[in-house]
Amino acid sequence: MIYLSIAHVEKSEKTNIEVNDRQRILILGGGFAGIEVLRRLENKFENDFTIDISMVSKDNFFLFTPMLPEVVSGNIETRHIVTPVRAFCKRARFYEATIRSINFQKRQVTISNKIGTKNESTNWHDHILDYDYLVIALGGETNFFGMDDVRKYSYTMKSLGDAIVLRNHVIDMLEQASIEQDEDLRKSLMTFVVVGGGFAGVETVGELNMLVRDAIRDFYHDIDIQDIRVVLVDATDKVLPEVSDNLAKFATRKLKDSGIEIILNNPVSSASASIAKLKDGTSIETCTLVWAGGVTPEKIVKELQCEHDRGGRIMVDEYLVVKGFDGVYAHGDCASILDSHTGRPYPPTAQNAVEQAKVVAHNLISEIRGGGKVSFSYKSRGIMAQIGKRKGVGMLFGVKTHGLLAWMIWRTYYLSRLPTSEKKLRVVTDWFIDLFFKPDVTRLKTFTESQANYISKSVDVISK
Repeated sequence: MIYLSIAHVEKSEKTNIEVNDRQRILILGGGFAGIEVLRRLENKFENDFTIDISMVSKDNFFLFTPMLPEVVSGNIETRHIVTPVRAFCKRARFYEATIRSINFQKRQVTISNKIGTKNESTNWHDHILDYDYLVIALGGETNFFGMDDVRKYSYTMKSLGDAIVLRNHVIDMLEQASIEQDEDLRKSLMTFVVVGGGFAGVETVGELNMLVRDAIRDFYHDIDIQDIRVVLVDATDKVLPEVSDNLAKFATRKLKDSGIEIILNNPVSSASASIAKLKDGTSIETCTLVWAGGVTPEKIVKELQCEHDRGGRIMVDEYLVVKGFDGVYAHGDCASILDSHTGRPYPPTAQNAVEQAKVVAHNLISEIRGGGKVSFSYKSRGIMAQIGKRKGVGMLFGVKTHGLLAWMIWRTYYLSRLPTSEKKLRVVTDWFIDLFFKPDVTRLKTFTESQANYISKSVDVISK
């Protein structure tokens, strides 16, 4: 074990304050929830060197996840929706590392970093971080509900790598279909199934459908557009359960008008390299199964020695403090926070995570500086979803909207939420270019571990 510098005694050249005399705040997670807390704490304690702020994240960048589906369609360049975490660290320390354990009793977090990249056997170095105040904002991971075969044969949409791999795979399916003479195999190559009728699934299926149809129209003239089958599957009785019934019906109609088939009340129950099987026994021959069916906390969150809900999320009080542990806060996708308006936990959305982060930051500052804490209570200002090319649905301040106006509001809102002016300009430029030029169907062959996995899936299909 190695104790990092925040744990041992040293002097600050600027303040002559011993590190052990400082109050140490440790933030775990570099998503919406963690970054918003970091930004607010840094603004408050910018010139106060009695406060030590550190952040740990498995990635060295902040990913703007709402625009991830547009990376699949090619509307936005990959690096335009990521920002280095260090760009937010005015004076905070940042560690790109894996979190090994969290010890509430000792107020310690063990992290581990990988040494070297070329060796067959990876070496890991463990380090211990001490803290006085801890913020857990570790997000979540894809929930496959115990279906290992679905996990093995499906593509996900949680990370930047997921979007790149899925885009490469879809273009690969187009290339294979363009030369395939077997009619049944060609149709299976051109069948794309997306599981999950929530925001992530609907926006993903809309972008994927647009990519495939535009690419065939402009480049793949030897593929019959009638062979395309894009399917959205969900276990419930409507798409976008978060919006009103009439907005959900509008979204359903527009998705169908764009050529998307919708199957409701019939979840995927199993999968192989070439088949997605539904609960009622229906089999869909497909080489592309995209899973956007749910979120579950990471393993380390579920194993914490604290109170959890049935899904494994951390139970917190009204101040977002982990029950039974003073000075430890949790929020975002990894925390179970009851909505006083509905009596149900808040859904895992970026909007909720940011609002929770504001309360966490306020209460942390009050705990350190003195002052009253505030409880978390938030009623969403609105919900928006992009459902295809220049179409959207949503509700803003109680007003229902759909079509082109909703799509424009969606883009304007999320553009305003991008963290830097540079990223805003780059994304606007991407959108402007997309208005006038054909889609880019370049397939980047980068053999990362995840892409090697997708290649092996394709090989399995072809061999059969």
